Amino acid sequence: MGYSISWDNEEKTVVFQYYEKGGTKQDLYDLVRESAGMLNTFEHRVHLIIDQRNVRYLMNAADMAFLEENKPKNQGVVILIIEQNIETHKSMTQKIGRRAAPHAFSDTYFVASLDEARKILQEHHGVHYPSVVTETQE
Repeated sequence: MGYSISWDNEEKTVVFQYYEKGGTKQDLYDLVRESAGMLNTFEHRVHLIIDQRNVRYLMNAADMAFLEENKPKNQGVVILIIEQNIETHKSMTQKIGRRAAPHAFSDTYFVASLDEARKILQEHHGVHYPSVVTETQE
């Protein structure tokens, strides 16, 4: 297993997904299933923070369709933590994804750190974190 997944706050309104070095496309599929299972246990909106700094794979149409089919109804925004040098590539993937899988590729942010992701969620989406949360989860 080339990933980890956990709740990122006590209120269970954010799921944190982390890809280990060498994460594979199979890990993507497994992570999507596991994440959907977590979100489907609640009615309230749940946001995702996905740390993709350790993976480099290209999504094809089948991957995008899989994301679309498995997107929970209560999924909120998706914040991708990426290396800044691949932001152009990720933006292009998002553009294609919005056409191929419009629900799975809506409401996405790109950031450089977990702290930045949490700040967006706190300031724009009403998420609460304890004041001592740091990037120690990475």
